Order: sequence, then structure tokens, then C-alpha cells
Amino acid sequence: MMNAYAVVSHFIEDIPEQKEVMKILKEHLKYFAKCTEEGKVLIAGPHTLENGSFGGGGVMVLKTNSKKEAEELMANDPFVTGNIVDYTIYEFKVVNLRPELEEWFKS
Repeated sequence: MMNAYAVVSHFIEDIPEQKEVMKILKEHLKYFAKCTEEGKVLIAGPHTLENGSFGGGGVMVLKTNSKKEAEELMANDPFVTGNIVDYTIYEFKVVNLRPELEEWFKS
């Protein structure tokens, strides 16, 4: 079974103007769509704020061969290269898993 990682990202203090963030958002979404197609991302999405809007960072579950590969995947995120977010990666052992996800984690 491959390694599983939970990633939590947060907007950094000095982010660019919202117009610039929205431009980078398109690239960020495209990047993670590609990572999902490649089988490296199980789920991903933005934090939900108390007022129901989205933003401030995100959460995702990755499956990679190593922590280094997970770090490289995150380092290439346009939100990271664009200095929008920083992130923390937590490696975890998959213990409980719905049967329909077993194949994904084994591959």
C-alpha cells in the first residue's frame, strides 16, 4: 500500500490582491485536477468559513510513494509558487477504509 498524507494549507499573511489570487486559482485548480487524474489526490477542497464562503486555505488527502514526492507535489502547487499559501503535510497510516477505496490505496 502506498503512503497516505493529509495536507492542510493556509493563506499566508501578505497575499496578493484578490484579482491576482483569482488568476492563480485557475492554475491551482487545473494542477490538482491533473494530480487527481494521476491518482495522487483522493479528495481536496477549500476551508469553509463561518459565513459559508470559501477561502483561507484547503485540505486534501494524497497518496504518493514517499513524503518527498508529497512535498514535491505540494511545492509545485501554483498557490505555493505564487506565495498564496503555506502548508503542513501529515503522514498517516490508513487503518479504516471504505471497501470501494481499497483498490485506490493499494494501487
